[in-house]
Amino acid sequence: MLRLAAVALLASTLSAAATDEPPYVGTWDCEVATFTFTADSYDSGEGPMPILKSEKDGGAYTLTFADDYRIGLANFTGTEMDWASEASGDTFHCKKID
Repeated sequence: MLRLAAVALLASTLSAAATDEPPYVGTWDCEVATFTFTADSYDSGEGPMPILKSEKDGGAYTLTFADDYRIGLANFTGTEMDWASEASGDTFHCKKID
């Protein structure tokens, strides 16, 4: 009985953790490249960069990286989002592929 309770607790904890992930976590086709996000890193194809800060404003996120590089992620639908670079002004519409 104790084992069953432990399994149920673990399952509910994992379920809660999965729903706490930011909506940008996953692999995205962003027109020019495939971008991959974890809760802690971003990879535009040149190797993962640690996310130093993630700020949420309404439904949008600003991610900050080394050298004060920032990107904005917004307009999440569950399968799509918009990506914008503060440095270059580039914007891409992304579709989730994983």
